[in-house]
Amino acid sequence: MEVAPIRLDLQFFAEEKTEPATPRKRRKAREEGQVTKSQDLTAAVVIASGLLGVLVFGGFFFRRLQLLFAQVMGYLKDPSMGGEEWLLLPFSRALGSYLLIWFPLGLACALAALGLMAYQVGLMITPKPLVPNLNRMNPVSGMKKMFSGRSFVEMLKGVLKALILLLMLYGALRKDLLTLLGAIGQPFGEGLGLVMWRVWVLCMKMTLMLMVLGLFDYAYQRWEFERSIRMSKQEIKEEYKQMEGDPLVKRRIRQRQRELARRRMMSDVPKADVVITNPTHVAVALSYDRKVAEAPVVLAKGKGLIAQRIREIARENRVPVVQNPPLARAIYAQVEVGEEIPESLYKAVAEVLAFVYRLRGGARRG
Repeated sequence: MEVAPIRLDLQFFAEEKTEPATPRKRRKAREEGQVTKSQDLTAAVVIASGLLGVLVFGGFFFRRLQLLFAQVMGYLKDPSMGGEEWLLLPFSRALGSYLLIWFPLGLACALAALGLMAYQVGLMITPKPLVPNLNRMNPVSGMKKMFSGRSFVEMLKGVLKALILLLMLYGALRKDLLTLLGAIGQPFGEGLGLVMWRVWVLCMKMTLMLMVLGLFDYAYQRWEFERSIRMSKQEIKEEYKQMEGDPLVKRRIRQRQRELARRRMMSDVPKADVVITNPTHVAVALSYDRKVAEAPVVLAKGKGLIAQRIREIARENRVPVVQNPPLARAIYAQVEVGEEIPESLYKAVAEVLAFVYRLRGGARRG
């Protein structure tokens, strides 16, 4: 009897990405150009800035256009103009007026766009999004993006925006059609002003609607971005290892540091004036130099095998070894290597040093 092969999906065993992204992952995504931003919201803010600029500078624009029109008509009537001057002079005046009219409006739109982008993604310049990526040219990846959930959402957003704008345009035309037709019978200036005002109001209403849709789009983009940079618990562990180092390596480094500190401590034992012991379990090496410190300093200390090694080095270098269990335990517990003994132990240590000095005939070694 033939047994059908069993197919296993390795993705079934993959750990799901359920954890929020770490600051390092967010920083890396930001450097690669992956940030939360809404193009719809940016476009709506730029259009609103332009409409407000037209409202603020509209009188200035109209006066400049009147002046330009009058100048051009004056040039056409001037019989002295001919040849190239007839074209170059009006063209230069028209170009200057055009730049003067649109520069403040363009500056306002640019500042609004830069301000909104800085609010959404912050101020950061990175060339990584401009680096060629062969994966972007992969047709398989392109097909996946075309039929992904994100593309479907973008299509729905586009259809929704088109329907809302068409409905608003239809409602405005149905409401203001008679008013716009009546503007034909009015003087040119009044009729043009009425038409422009109605158009401006309609554009502002549509822009505000786009801004509301842009806010919803920004919220969706933020949710989608947070979901895309989620991490699994294993990824967080791997990142922690990369940042903090492997625990095994760190433990070896700490062990190596302790060994180096112990060797350095043992090298200072021959410089000690006395070694106080427990007598076998604890050993403390002390040194006292009035020119260096106000109180005796602990050069080395240890328990067990370290204490035994301190005693051996002391005997090899003829450093006096004094048995005083209470004092040895007190110094070991209260004072670290390189520190001075506390004032509470001055009397006991002074008695030990006095005893050592008497053994040496009243003079310190060295």
